[in-house]
Amino acid sequence: MENTPKKTARPGKVKSRTYEELWTRPGYLIRRLHQIHVGLFAEECGGEDITPVQSAILSVLQGGEEMDQLTLSTSVGIDRTSGADVIRRLERRGLVTRMPSEFDRRAKIVKITDAGKTFIRRVRPRMAKAQDRLIAPLDDDEREEFFRLINKLVDANNEASRAPMGTI
Repeated sequence: MENTPKKTARPGKVKSRTYEELWTRPGYLIRRLHQIHVGLFAEECGGEDITPVQSAILSVLQGGEEMDQLTLSTSVGIDRTSGADVIRRLERRGLVTRMPSEFDRRAKIVKITDAGKTFIRRVRPRMAKAQDRLIAPLDDDEREEFFRLINKLVDANNEASRAPMGTI
């Protein structure tokens, strides 16, 4: 009796007819695309000890502007508790500082450090490569349409989120 290897799905042929309904659910597909992005991000940024959410926070701060922790959290679409945790981790690594607000002692003001600026500048090309790999199958017109449609969905449904994005 011959040992034949099991056939695995080829790239682009991952849909199973058994679960065809999943491939018509936008929430499932968006979640799946997010999982793929996290994998690509980990491949490109491996060894840097950074997550996509941490990179978003550093990207918002990299212009040098300081802002309160709650505003920063909502600007990247995470809740207050998650934001505090992510910012605390970045602070431990010396990438940001937190200090009490001079206007509201309960609020914490977050600012990127020089080390944080250097770090995000160094890692940015690798983060961009993960983004590029994610949308590589799309031609220029498809990319433009993809971003137009996904932004439309995000804007229209922002308030339904557990952590609605704020503006800064």
